[in-house]
Amino acid sequence: MKCLLPPHEPLSFPTYTEYDVHYQKHHTNRCLECRRNFPSTHYLNLHIAENHDPINEARKAKGEKIYACFVEGCDRVCSEPPKRRRHMIDKHQFPTFYDFFIVNTGIEGRNSMLRPG
Repeated sequence: MKCLLPPHEPLSFPTYTEYDVHYQKHHTNRCLECRRNFPSTHYLNLHIAENHDPINEARKAKGEKIYACFVEGCDRVCSEPPKRRRHMIDKHQFPTFYDFFIVNTGIEGRNSMLRPG
């Protein structure tokens, strides 16, 4: 099987299973606006809301809460990313070295959700 989809050169896979793993990892949760890739639909939706939604941009300018928790099912929304980070560490036991900017940058070329270094 071959993958001819961007953003990479054509790739060949010996089995459908390997192709499917590749497709799920690299093509399923990609932002159509900036082409960044995300680990789940939830992260993709957060990215779109925080980076490409003009209504949320206006709400943010007014100081309204637009930064939703990364944990699906948690209804906490914060006014600033540092407050969301603190909530996720305190309430959901996220490690302090988790890359909380993943919602902006995506996961392209990464093997971990933790900050490199």
